[in-house]
This record gives sequence, structure tokens and C-alpha cells, in this order.
Amino acid sequence: MLQALRSTVGSWVVKILFALLILSFAVWGIGDIFRGRTDTTVAEVGDVKISTQELDNAFRQELNRLRQMLGGQIDAEQARQLGLVDQTLEQLVQRTLLSQAADEAGLRVSDQLVLNELREEPAFRNQLGQFDPDQFRRVLAANQLTEEGYVQILRAEIKRTQLVGAVAAGAQAPAPLVEDLFRRQAERRVAETILVLNAAMGDVGVPDDAALASFHQEKAVRFTAPEFRTLTVGLLTVDDVADEIAVSDEDLQAAYDARAAEFQTPERRTVDQVLVEDEATARKIETALSQGQNLDEAAAGAGAEVLTLNSLAREDLLGELAEPVFALQEGAVGAPVQSPLGWHIMRIKDIEPGSVQTFEQVRDTLAAELKRDRAVDQVYELANKVEDELAGGAGIEDTAQRLGLRVTRVEAIDATGRRPDGGAVEGLPGAQQVAQAAFALQQGGTGNLTEVQGGGYFIARVDAITPAALRPLDAIRDEVVAAWQAEERSKLAAKRAEEVVERLRAGTPAIEAASLVPGAIEGVTPPLTRAGRETGGLPPASVQQLFEMTQGEVAVAPTQDGQLVIRLRDIQQADPAASEPQVAQLRQGVQQAMAGDLLAQFTDALRQSHAVSIHQSTIDSMFQRN
Repeated sequence: MLQALRSTVGSWVVKILFALLILSFAVWGIGDIFRGRTDTTVAEVGDVKISTQELDNAFRQELNRLRQMLGGQIDAEQARQLGLVDQTLEQLVQRTLLSQAADEAGLRVSDQLVLNELREEPAFRNQLGQFDPDQFRRVLAANQLTEEGYVQILRAEIKRTQLVGAVAAGAQAPAPLVEDLFRRQAERRVAETILVLNAAMGDVGVPDDAALASFHQEKAVRFTAPEFRTLTVGLLTVDDVADEIAVSDEDLQAAYDARAAEFQTPERRTVDQVLVEDEATARKIETALSQGQNLDEAAAGAGAEVLTLNSLAREDLLGELAEPVFALQEGAVGAPVQSPLGWHIMRIKDIEPGSVQTFEQVRDTLAAELKRDRAVDQVYELANKVEDELAGGAGIEDTAQRLGLRVTRVEAIDATGRRPDGGAVEGLPGAQQVAQAAFALQQGGTGNLTEVQGGGYFIARVDAITPAALRPLDAIRDEVVAAWQAEERSKLAAKRAEEVVERLRAGTPAIEAASLVPGAIEGVTPPLTRAGRETGGLPPASVQQLFEMTQGEVAVAPTQDGQLVIRLRDIQQADPAASEPQVAQLRQGVQQAMAGDLLAQFTDALRQSHAVSIHQSTIDSMFQRN
């Protein structure tokens, strides 16, 4: 029954159920830091209370999932500000509502159904894909759950699944709706295009001084230099500290011995294999080999085939085959060997000798890695001392002298961490991060000691601020002239594009209209759809505009290189009757969306019939204490 319901509602609902099951398992997690407090209810759903422990565990699990998605760059407070607490609590409330509705509907789950679901759980299977009782007990023990407790959770989850499946099973997509949607999505349009290039507009001359000065002022934003700041930066980096660390030969040898496996390349063999089911066939092939046939001939005579297994290490082979295969010389054929897969006859086609990197070969690499590992610890310890010095009123230079920081002066850096010429600031790791911190300070201000991504710390002081200012015309005259000329060419290209538009509207063929404009490029797009990745060289906005145009209509779109004239040449209607697989896929998507709407309406109705109260003060105090 459960499987039938699941197949009815499709993948969207299954994803919801997985989310609910994850929340069910959240109670296995971290212990409650609020244990022993009297006010531990964050929400009430009817007679059921949701505790701070349940919310805390579920929130931590969701936070861990979010960190995995974002690469760890989020903490609990940031997640809370993003609404993760409210979202997690809402999921707990919905799960509780569904459980109560399932109980009120009288849903029952047989022991056999629970057992079947338990045996289908991938986490409880061994390497052969079979249910393993020992693996089952290990997973439960790791999650601090008894068998009885797990069965209760699973039984409740199955009931919720049955209820959700029954609600969503009524979602049926009307055929006219699906067909209309398909016609819209699958409709294709073809456009003729003529690109009028700015660069093809020729010489536009040079503006006089008055026109150039006016253009310079009119486009002031384009010619304004950003704000720059002069900084003194104290750096505490892993690489700087590592340079001062000495590593003994004894430590290097110990590291080499501990990591010996990393420096060994195992011998590999390419093997021709014949695999047959029974020993009699294997012996028949062996006899043919002894009579002078090669492996290919002997295998063909027995109705078998030779397969080549490339570049196998010893551990890549089944246990029964490893020793026999690696005992053979190149070109030799071994005796038949039995494994769980059948009988094998193996021929060594090629041998790649193994190798070992000597201690001397990897000595420098080991030394660098050991130094860096030790430097990481020392940097952390030094960072604490630096903070103590700064908290005591010491400046960057004094702290650097006492604790060995590297001090660098940055003459000019913008908010993105670049020099005035746009280049990178040399000798400043994490320049963008340093700039962000410095631009949050006033002149003369010193920031906090901040960790640099990738290791190390910095502290910055703003020594001077150069405000953003319009660069003098005399200093950038060539740049301003080039910008003026580019804009004039763009204006000319726009005028020529309008001439092309008029000719196309008058019925002139596209190739003829394009020939009247020097350098114009004529083309035809492939058939385009509204949401397809293919744009045929059109700007995305023009693709959408194309589907609002009538047959033969003309439009113009500015591009980076010029003006693109577009005429709709062909409309290719979609036929649902000729595309049943695509229509069926669309129908499934519509039904899933409708099922989601039904489920949302159902849970809203449950909220109306079951009193739900949120204890916001308990939630707030819970995270304040946390």
C-alpha cells in the first residue's frame, strides 16, 4: 500500500517525506543544553508539546546541512538571522500536525509493513546490498537509539507518509491545461538578424576642446577615480612563521616512515581474462591452451570471450585472483582459478613496475609540510599574544617588533583591494579582505586582528584617505577622446540600424538590407524556445521579446558590439499529439505541483482545526543562553 501511494504522488512529495523523516531522526542528536529547566516548550500543537531539545537538535542538524552547502561560512547567529530557526520550528509543527491527523484518521501500520520498510533502508545494508542485522544495530547504537525506539519512529513516519500520499493522490492535471502549457513551452521561433557594428562606422573625428570638456563632465562617473586609502598592515602569516621553524632529521624520518604508503606506487598489471561459469568449460580452455592454441582461440572454441582489464593493482582484484595473477610473468597464462563469480583464466598482457620514492626524494616536501603544520599552531598562539598586546594599548609597529609580525605599508588601495592602476597589491595576502576591513574605519583608526582566509592574521590602520574625485581631463585626455569616439560610433550605428529596420518593414530581404550597411553581419537564428539555453546570439531579453512579436515584426536591441536588428521569420507551433513522452513528463510535473498545493492547503486546514501556539519568549531566551 505504501509503495503504491508513493508511486502515485511522485518525487516532489517523496522529497517532503524525506525531510520529515530527517526531522524525525533529529531527536537522536546532540544532548539538550537546557535539560533541567522548567520552561522547555517552544510550541504546542493540540496536546503535543515541542521541546527546546527537539528544536535545538533539529536546528543544529539543519545548520550543519547549510554549512555543507555553503562551505562552512555561516555560524549559528547568521543562520538564525536568515530565519533558519523559524523554518525548522515550522517543519516540526507540520510534522506534528500530520501525525495527529493520521491518528485521528485511524491509520494503522502493520508489523510486516514496518519490517519491510526497515529491510529496505540502505543504511542497514552490507556491501552486498543485503539487510545486515549487525549493521542495523551499529547504526542504532551510533545514534543512541534502541530497536524499539526506532520502530516507533518508523511506524509514525509510515503513517504520515500514508496520510500525505492519500491527500496528494487526488492531484490530476487536466489534459487541456497540460496541452496548452506544452504548446507554450515547446513553441519555436526563428529570427533573421542583422548586426550593425559600431566599429564599422569609420572615422568620427576628434572633438574640439569644448566638446571634450563637456563630455568629460557629462560622463563624470565614468572618469572618477575611486576612494583610495593608505594603510599600515601588520601581518602574521603561516608562511612567515614556517620560514623560522627548524625540523630535525629524526622528525623527517619519522614522518617518512609514518606516511610510507603515500610514497609507494604499486605494481599494476593489464590482464586478459576469460570468465566462465563451470569448471568443465575452464578445463576445456586449459586443454586447448596446452595443445598450442592461444587464449583467444581457446576461448572462442569454448563459446567464451576474452575481456581486457586495464592497469589493475593487487587490491583491485578479488582475493582469490590476486596471488595467482601477480605470480605470473608477462605474457604467461595462468591455470583456471575459481571465485564467487565463476572460473577465471588469466593472461598477463602488460606489467607496470611499482616504484618507491626514497627519503631523499621527498625530504624537501616533508620538511615544508612539517614546518607548515607546526607554523599553524604557532600562529594561533602568537595571535592570542598579539590581541593581548593590542588590548594593552600597543600600536602595530611596537607589537610587530616584540612578536615578530611583518609590517607592510600600502600606499594606495581601493575598496576592492586593487592599486590605482588596477593591479594587485604585492606582498599583501588577502588584499580584498584587508581592504574591506580598512574601508570600515575612519582615518587614523586601527581595526581588530582578523583571520585571513587560508591561514594567518592581519591588523590594519588607516593612515590617510584620498577621496573619490574626477580625474583631470589633461591626465586622461586620450581615454576621454576614445570614449567620445566610441559613443559617436554607437550613435551612428543606431541610426543605420533604424534605416535597416525601415527597409525590412518595407519587405526588403534581410541579406539585401544588410548589404546596404558597411560591415553589417546578416544571420538566422536556430529555432528558439522561450526557456531554452540556446539564444542564437540574441540577448536574453530579445529572446523573450521574440515570443511577443508577430510574424514579420522587426525590433532593435543594443549589444556590446553594436545594434542588433531582429525580424521574426517563422513560428513553429508544437503538436502535443506528436510529442507524447514530453507531454507525459510535463503532466507529471504539473501533477506534482498540484500535489504540493493540495498538501499546503491540507496543512493550513489542520492549523485551523488544531490549536497551534508558539512560545516565542522561550525560543528567544533559548538562543540567548546558547
